[in-house]
Amino acid sequence: MRKTFFIFIFFPFLLFSCTKQKQGETVLEFYQFWTDPEAKSTLSEIIDDFEKENPGISINLTDLTWSEGHEKIVVAFSSGTAPDIIELGSDWVPEFSSQGVLLDVTDEAEKIQDDYLMWEPALYQDKVYGFPWILDTRVLFYNKKLMQKANLDPEKPPSTWEELLNYSQKINQLKPRAYGFGANSAERHRLYKKFLPFFWGKGGKIIAEDQKSSEINSARGVESLKYYKKLIDQGIIDTQRMLDEGFKQGKIGFVISGGWLLHDIQKNLPELEFGVCLIPAPENGTPASFAGGEFLVISKKTRNKDAALKFINHLIKPENSLKFCKSVGTAMPSAREMELDPYYQDNKNLLVFQEQLKYARTSPAHPQWVYIEEIIEKAVEEVMYDKKTPSQALDEAKLEIDKILK
Repeated sequence: MRKTFFIFIFFPFLLFSCTKQKQGETVLEFYQFWTDPEAKSTLSEIIDDFEKENPGISINLTDLTWSEGHEKIVVAFSSGTAPDIIELGSDWVPEFSSQGVLLDVTDEAEKIQDDYLMWEPALYQDKVYGFPWILDTRVLFYNKKLMQKANLDPEKPPSTWEELLNYSQKINQLKPRAYGFGANSAERHRLYKKFLPFFWGKGGKIIAEDQKSSEINSARGVESLKYYKKLIDQGIIDTQRMLDEGFKQGKIGFVISGGWLLHDIQKNLPELEFGVCLIPAPENGTPASFAGGEFLVISKKTRNKDAALKFINHLIKPENSLKFCKSVGTAMPSAREMELDPYYQDNKNLLVFQEQLKYARTSPAHPQWVYIEEIIEKAVEEVMYDKKTPSQALDEAKLEIDKILK
């Protein structure tokens, strides 16, 4: 049954490739996650340019979703049907690097290392297994109109934990017309990105220096989760998509979100009275946030190494990555100095994203991170819905993470 299943699932891909391929032509299979029409269209344009410049190479795209993409990539590698090139989130790269399924691109990376940012997630045992493509982070969005209604100065967004909680409480008192803070529900690969900035802002560490135990239940961890629960109680819990919609409709005062929301507002709701600011910092702490990125990796079993490297170099070329970033919003090219482009410098909101990246942190580059993040999300969820106290939830999370680390 298992063999039949894999043949059934992947046969259409093979058939499509064969019908597309011309005699003597190299077809590169590329798994990617950009399904938004504008982003997909721009990506297709960049690919068309590559195919024109390289008439012997064609690209076959397969679209993945963030909810199911990880599982499909795992299945592809385990069944020997992995594509030549895969787009991976920065927090997924260590998992596959450690499994020996990615091509070692250290020699090629060293040639351009100084020209690009955020190589850390692609490093495993002093080897490089991927190329950084685009970078992004999360900031705090605030509704100026709701701040005014709550007798708050709309030109002075919260910069501290105390202010964010206080402002959220005041806006939440406007209910049923508004909610103070928008908190993520238990969405995989999202929830941890909303809690960890507060933990990191306090100086917390998920994994100890010796890499053998977790410090998630430290005093900093417990205090951070207690604070996050207070914020949750002053608002609404929903999916990221619904929180973004609620913010656009003027129903949520503060929400942590990414470049996609800014792009949507600037394009479709230019009249919305809103602003963005750094995620508020705790006393004696920093305005930390999550730093993420998209990486391009190559299957170790590819028969088209040279063509794959040529295509990746085309995608990460500064002018191409900038063109793509403009189509998706605030994401920035990994290529250095692209932040100086007028596209970013002439937009005060985009400058906030750039400033936030200076304080943002990536997930620990651990091979088992995808499972560690799941444990953290479970702990946060239990506190969100009053099933456990922060201390209880994080103590249990530490025990589970320690088992993985050992």
